Amino acid sequence: MEKKISKTLKRIEEDIKNDNLGKARDRLHGLISTFPNELELRKKLGDIYFELKYPAMAGRYWYLEKNKTPKMVRACLKFENSMGNDINNIARALKYKGDIELLKGLELDPVLVSIQYKEKEKEKEKEKEKEVLVEEPDVRLIMFGCLLIIILVIILASVGVYTFFNWIF
Repeated sequence: MEKKISKTLKRIEEDIKNDNLGKARDRLHGLISTFPNELELRKKLGDIYFELKYPAMAGRYWYLEKNKTPKMVRACLKFENSMGNDINNIARALKYKGDIELLKGLELDPVLVSIQYKEKEKEKEKEKEKEVLVEEPDVRLIMFGCLLIIILVIILASVGVYTFFNWIF
């Protein structure tokens, strides 16, 4: 795991040196989705968005940073404004899929942490519902299908017997 992160981080650093910020951004998005607990990756992605002149997006990824610089604070405020200063919109936009316990040491609004926790619980419930739907097929639908097949076989057999007798006689 550490080897994969360090290898990709080297590529990201090369992309930044070669002024290929778009590619570095895409690689960081991939790393964040794979390793959501690594908050340092979010900081790097915020740095790239700031370089790309997207301060609201930079604020989105710097929002969970513990020690914010003044430019980070301004970017976070722009992010909050872009979300209409609505804590629910902010929580959804952060798309944090990592361990909620990591957020408790940060100076975040307690409502935000609880919303993130609720979002994670909803995702778990949706996964359970999908499993239930896959495991329990509808018995009535299966019975209807079988009955339809039996009726179709009887009709085709009757037509075949009728045609056979008309052909012979």
